[in-house]
Amino acid sequence: MHPINIPEPGQVNTDVALTAKETRAIVTPYAFHVDPELLGVPLASPARRGVAMAIDGFIVLGLAKASLLVMLPLLVYLVWLRLKLQKYGQVLLLLLAGFIAVGSAEYAPEILFEAPENTTKSKELDVETSVQIGLAAVTLAKESCHDGCVAKELKSVRRMMQKNEMSKEMATDVLSGLLENSQLTKERRAQMLKELLKNYPMSEAQVAAVDGVKQQLPATDAWYVPDPETKSIMEWVKGVLQDLGIGFGWAVFYFTALVGWTNGQTIGKKICQIQIVRLDGMPLDLWQAFSRQGGYGAGFATGLLGFLQIFWDPNRQAIQDKGSGTVVIRLNKPKQPLHH
Repeated sequence: MHPINIPEPGQVNTDVALTAKETRAIVTPYAFHVDPELLGVPLASPARRGVAMAIDGFIVLGLAKASLLVMLPLLVYLVWLRLKLQKYGQVLLLLLAGFIAVGSAEYAPEILFEAPENTTKSKELDVETSVQIGLAAVTLAKESCHDGCVAKELKSVRRMMQKNEMSKEMATDVLSGLLENSQLTKERRAQMLKELLKNYPMSEAQVAAVDGVKQQLPATDAWYVPDPETKSIMEWVKGVLQDLGIGFGWAVFYFTALVGWTNGQTIGKKICQIQIVRLDGMPLDLWQAFSRQGGYGAGFATGLLGFLQIFWDPNRQAIQDKGSGTVVIRLNKPKQPLHH
């Protein structure tokens, strides 16, 4: 490293420690302080952390499904923890949340079985589809939107209409109207419309033929098959979470409230006997817990590498631990010496 020409400091009073504000103005070792009591404490293995996360994910799934079987015990558990600390204001908020949840739950107290879906085909465009059609119309009207651009936009609209089980007549009207706004020639518009409406929707005979082919294939398919046009791992992860019904809001609530109010132990971590602790030895609070759960989004944004780094990081810190200054330790195991 090249030497840095910095003026020598003036007279320094070494008897008074720097304040927290002063440490943010210069480089100090205090930002990297590790509580001496934490040194030598065994870390949680990746396997235990994985099992704990799977348990927590199952609970979040139940919450997202509005399952009373999961929601009510969790609220009772949180109320009991708050009562032990005499946090009566938080207890009232939790009781109010429980009352609203019970009154507005749409599903029976089950997590493994969902309510039967309404099989009646939609005859009208919903808000999301209408917005997408409007945006597509604006894009197609641009002079810069040529053949490839038009095909991409219309395929997206077609998938949305197929998802909502729109009739072929309505799909024809919508796609024809969008093509009229494009810069394509009349012959190319007719050709593209024909291509888009091919097998829309599939006839009963075509569905039976596809099912017959699937039955003849060996049972080696992956547990989740993404959309054929999915090209990024982020879209794949997003599709998995959506298909599982895992709501983002419930995940934020669970990993913030449970970590902040249980001193770093979600239900999954409690079962697996591991705990989240701050490196500086201070207790976790809701703000720290909220900051840490935000790191899960960064983990997905890095293509899961932010989570996988617990396999090679010296202190087994995942990306959410790096950002919040935490580690996950193994409980009920003695400390280990720092030297051989």
